[in-house]
Amino acid sequence: MSASDVTTITTEKGVEELVPWFGIDGKAIMVKPWIVEPKRPMGCQYINTHNMALARVLNCNTNIQIGDPSSIFYTTLYGTKDTQKEDCEAPQRVQNVCTRKLLKAESEVLDGTRQPDEVQDGFVEGLCMMLAAMNAATSRLKVSTVMSHLLVCNGGTRFTFSHDFGNLLVSQLEATLDQKEIRVRLRTNISGGKTVIWPDSSADDYIHRPDDPSFNTMCSYEMIMKYKKVCKTFKEMDSTDASACTGENENADAGTSCKRIHKFAFRDSHPGKEFSHLVQLSLIVIPKIHLPKGKLCSTEKLGLENKSLKDDDLPEDTDEGVIAYREDYAKMALLMFYPFRCKNDLRLEDSYWKKYKKELSEYLDYVERKRIVQNVEATQGGQEEGQGCGTEEKWPKGRFWEKGFEILRNIQDRTNLEGQLKRARDQVTRDTQCKEIDEGGAKRRRFDGEDRLPDITEFCISKE
Repeated sequence: MSASDVTTITTEKGVEELVPWFGIDGKAIMVKPWIVEPKRPMGCQYINTHNMALARVLNCNTNIQIGDPSSIFYTTLYGTKDTQKEDCEAPQRVQNVCTRKLLKAESEVLDGTRQPDEVQDGFVEGLCMMLAAMNAATSRLKVSTVMSHLLVCNGGTRFTFSHDFGNLLVSQLEATLDQKEIRVRLRTNISGGKTVIWPDSSADDYIHRPDDPSFNTMCSYEMIMKYKKVCKTFKEMDSTDASACTGENENADAGTSCKRIHKFAFRDSHPGKEFSHLVQLSLIVIPKIHLPKGKLCSTEKLGLENKSLKDDDLPEDTDEGVIAYREDYAKMALLMFYPFRCKNDLRLEDSYWKKYKKELSEYLDYVERKRIVQNVEATQGGQEEGQGCGTEEKWPKGRFWEKGFEILRNIQDRTNLEGQLKRARDQVTRDTQCKEIDEGGAKRRRFDGEDRLPDITEFCISKE
């Protein structure tokens, strides 16, 4: 990274080729490779982009990366890399020594140089202790000393995130609506002295969610983000009081105000209504989206670049492949971000695309109106105090979730980055030229025969 007085977005200089950057409306703008160059004082060009506050609090080095998809790729690989070979070298060496010792003793018994009942003092006891220690050392995963405290503090992971993660099974939602076979977890409970087996499915949890105004206008993504299904206690299963849907925190300290635990009963059509309910999370989670492969394609394939969303889709003007892409894309988007209980809630004139196009078109009009109002207010110097409060237009509930359009835009941006757009080089990489030092002397090369790593003398100039 180079020294910079301000944080800037820099495009790749000397690159004439432009690549398309598609938005959620299918329109494309032509861009060059770009990179975010944060503010850095002189002298920091060749060290990690770090944060001193984080370094002091966490007592470790930091490396802040902005606007670069390769950072997520690196984090994913580093968080899942296998270090077992290096971490188990010491126990493996001890194990090899014990194995050779046992094989030697067995060989001596077979060739007659040692009697079968001839045992050195303490040999059996020492061998048992050594084998027990080896079993304890090799029966669980090992981790290097530097990362040991992090694994304990982070619950077995290398990294700490601000939020936990949930799972949004879009494939299961789609299969359930299409009445196809799905994989579920079968749970067994006792009800009225009889054994009851019921299928546990996240798709059923959403489709048969509580009959409450807030849930009726809630999409599947938002419900996974804010609520979690938990099994009822025996006391809750025996209770018939409707007020039992809200309880107190039993773990609260005495003398302190108890935190309310909001619980919501499923609809009667839910197969596990008697044994489970929804609980509101104290901290939202980040849903991990599990999509059918290829069904949420790039908006480039929707055929909207030279067409308005308000135009009618004439069959003779639209390719069959484009129609299929549109229907699949719209179906996935609606399953995630539009409230529904049955398939007909997601379609307009038997088309997912018409439903989604209507929602997207009206949302883009809403955003444009909002932008115009903000520009007018900025031009007039803002509204006077006490005027215009509460009159700002808001996107209505029960429609396509407003945050969902932003998530779709982020997914499309990632698709754009992973496509034709190349990674821009930072200023140091662009401007630095590596030149070989030539002082008339001969370089001496010495390589390790196993891994071919160059010796340090390769980079030294002989003065002989």
